[in-house]
Amino acid sequence: MRKTALACTFFLAMGAVACGGSDDPGDSGPGGGGNGGPGATSGNGAGATGGPGSGGGSSDSTGAGGTPGNWQVLIQADWQLPSGGENTSDTHIIVLDQDMFVGAIRPIAPQGTHHTLLGINGVGASDNVFASGVGTNELVFPPGVGLRLPAGETIVLQLHIFNPTADVLTGTSGIEVIPIAAADVQHEAEIFLPGPLGISIPPNSDKTITGTCPIGSPQTIFALFPHMHQLGKHLKTTLTIDGQAQVLHDEDYQFAHQPVISFEPIQLSPGDSVTTACTYKNTTSSNVGWGESSNSEMCFSILYRYPKSGGDFCGG
Repeated sequence: MRKTALACTFFLAMGAVACGGSDDPGDSGPGGGGNGGPGATSGNGAGATGGPGSGGGSSDSTGAGGTPGNWQVLIQADWQLPSGGENTSDTHIIVLDQDMFVGAIRPIAPQGTHHTLLGINGVGASDNVFASGVGTNELVFPPGVGLRLPAGETIVLQLHIFNPTADVLTGTSGIEVIPIAAADVQHEAEIFLPGPLGISIPPNSDKTITGTCPIGSPQTIFALFPHMHQLGKHLKTTLTIDGQAQVLHDEDYQFAHQPVISFEPIQLSPGDSVTTACTYKNTTSSNVGWGESSNSEMCFSILYRYPKSGGDFCGG
């Protein structure tokens, strides 16, 4: 049984409090990874390091409005898994005492990191502000667009870690950001998750599952994160704008390489829609349905948009 204790470290320089859940030795333990800013991990097992500091990758990049900056660790946690082990919800938190605006964001994701979710006060569909999978690259927001992490709210990191190797696997996973000035942000960004939830793939079969999400409010999309699991073979995202179909993405899917794809901003209006079609090859002897486990499946055209209106599994 997973045992949880909370350990909190105050970061006076950034005005942040980091709290990490610590597991029993069977679930987590010390690991290597990016170098955090001021802070410490909790004493026994996985813990969160908060308050942005200089991260493992400190190269310059460009945030919203063309503002240059350095990558900084927002939150990270150590973990350990035995061979074949999986933890779908290894959760850690920080609390900021002042608003932070983010112009670029990327995961810290060593081998074993199936996905990372970053949310505000939780990691439900309406809480998430960033998602990544295996091999996800950095996301730089368009000029004038940024992500707001509000003061006083709980910033939640959820790690899904999975060890498919024959050995014990350890690592440090988390999120790095480039902070930007509030004055550079004209629009707040968010994510939403168009895609079918009713997934059922018969054993030893190929199947394509499609879901269409209606758009309910004016919005501009600017990046796509296609997301399936291990049985996923192809994902297609089609926008219907003013009654005309426009293919946004139509590519084979690789579980080991899940990029976020930026594109020129596209305006969507009420009455438009997003259709996601996922093709699977189930080589197992069992029916596979929707779920968070790597051995279950998902089908999402995760889209980044502005203005912020409240993320949803559909279009908002």
